[in-house]
Amino acid sequence: MIDGVGHSASALVSRRAVLRGVGVALALPWLESAEPASAAPSKPPLRLGFFYLPNGVVMDRWKPTTTGSDFAFTQILKPLEPFRSRLLVLSDLAADHCEARVAGHENAGGGFLVGATCARSEEPKAGGISVDQLAARVLGEQTPVDCLTLGVESGGRGEFGYSGTYLSHLSWRSPTSPAPVEINPRQLFTRLFRGWRARSPAQERSAAQPADGSLDRSVLDLVREDAWSLRRTLGTRDREKLDDYLDGLRTIERRIAGGGVPEPDRLGVGELADAAPAFPQGQDLPPVYADHVNLMLDILVLAFQADITRVATFMFGSEKSDRAYPEIGAPGSHHSTSHHGNKPENLSALTLINTHHASLFARMLARLQQIKEGDGTLLDQVVFCYGGGISDGAWHNHNNLPILLAGGGGGTLKGGRHIAFGRKTPLCNLYLDMLARCGVSLDRFGDSTGRLAQLA
Repeated sequence: MIDGVGHSASALVSRRAVLRGVGVALALPWLESAEPASAAPSKPPLRLGFFYLPNGVVMDRWKPTTTGSDFAFTQILKPLEPFRSRLLVLSDLAADHCEARVAGHENAGGGFLVGATCARSEEPKAGGISVDQLAARVLGEQTPVDCLTLGVESGGRGEFGYSGTYLSHLSWRSPTSPAPVEINPRQLFTRLFRGWRARSPAQERSAAQPADGSLDRSVLDLVREDAWSLRRTLGTRDREKLDDYLDGLRTIERRIAGGGVPEPDRLGVGELADAAPAFPQGQDLPPVYADHVNLMLDILVLAFQADITRVATFMFGSEKSDRAYPEIGAPGSHHSTSHHGNKPENLSALTLINTHHASLFARMLARLQQIKEGDGTLLDQVVFCYGGGISDGAWHNHNNLPILLAGGGGGTLKGGRHIAFGRKTPLCNLYLDMLARCGVSLDRFGDSTGRLAQLA
């Protein structure tokens, strides 16, 4: 069986197809073979993502100096230039709901996706449900996981009577219930690709693997027989998609497991270039920041590819993060550096950090662009907001935010432009527009005043 609904390997592949093995069911990517010959081709699903930058940016090295389609990429945004046609740089967006008389970081993180001010209290209480969770209530009904909430570090202590939870949690299921943030790539991989079985008609979670997420055997070994049976039924394009997907899974396993499993070419497909282990066996988290981020984002790409989820958030760091980046020439505390005092050395270090984050985001976009889906790529089928709730870290201001939109939006976005709205425009207008493009229609969200018509 390959699909959880009783079809044999010789039958048409189910859109919710899986590969089965001993104690494991592996979700498959979107395949053209799923479409009956008599049916009109359906469109691939649209995915929604929010990628958060903490502590502000050096705005004059972020914001392009000209608008329209002929804008030049700035120093910070330069790594994203290869994706010009799938990018919209949006200036003059404001998050008034992040304003507070004190504690600019707490409200910036906790309120960024909520569209309302966080309560000043030790017990966290956001102003409402976050935009990603509203989307997940609709889009999550069609996937095994309604929403992924990811990061790379835990938050710190709040100040001035505010809960520290706000610093590291963007996503809120209710005003008092932040969505748990997963920061461990081993546990994330286990949860998504080794920790559940498929049952007809719904897919249910189960403990197929040890709680520690150990990878004693490759998941591809467990589903090898079913994978070969399925592969023989597929056309050339779907076979290439399957090989690419399984290759990505195996590569991540090798990086997580320290290179111990699996052996190369178990299924006869090629290796990705960056298959080196990200951290030694037994270590909780990768010691190098870029390795940690890349692993988390690579797993997220696979989850989008297999349609395990269609909604996700990711924090490149918690607000007030004191992480140092000696590997890129920024050895001081990120938070302290963001309070730059216009000192050239601080501005240079902060620019390096901002550019580093953009490079890691660009790497993920490159992977999305490599994955074929429908008549285009996976990058064509996403709507990603990339930016933060603070503009200049020295001032903690929440207007003229660093925001860009990435992806093709299923053909609904016209990229390759810098749009400056020329006045303070609610960030929630962007959220309203993103929701509508994913089929979630709301008249209002937060302090929104309408959709952003310029994006189409």
